Amino acid sequence: MNQDIRTFIALGSNIAPLEQVSLGLLALSRLPASRLGAVSSWYLSQPWGFEDQPEFINLVAELWTRLSPQGLLAELQTIEERSGRIRTRPNGPRTLDLDLLLYGDEILDEPGLRIPHSGLLVRDFMLLPLIEIAPDAIHPEEGRPVAKLQDRILYHQIICRIRDRA
Repeated sequence: MNQDIRTFIALGSNIAPLEQVSLGLLALSRLPASRLGAVSSWYLSQPWGFEDQPEFINLVAELWTRLSPQGLLAELQTIEERSGRIRTRPNGPRTLDLDLLLYGDEILDEPGLRIPHSGLLVRDFMLLPLIEIAPDAIHPEEGRPVAKLQDRILYHQIICRIRDRA
């Protein structure tokens, strides 16, 4: 891969969340063949899926990379593992969750990797921070800018903004 691809990564945590998302951003900035771009505001969100757990901090980061989608996913999973993430229950508490939302204009559906992320259009804590930093990013399946897709949100989990964009 010779050209940097614009990707977007959702970060979330509800176990030591301020520390974990900070460390997650630092780890993204150190990925090989990649550079960190814009970072959204940080949002306090209600848990999604499994509600009997602490609130989350969620944000979205732009990452320019030459890694393949599969290579980037492997790097994201390594960062999660290093944060102490243990996958005991779907949508349960976690130290750090890194989701690959968009990878250029790619559409992929492979075991363990779906791009665009299946939750992007329906979860406000994924879509709204993305719109904040890249309103003109095109959703490859919809063929429209993400800013025009807010009406698709089904799950409204954001409680408030806790930190403005850097």
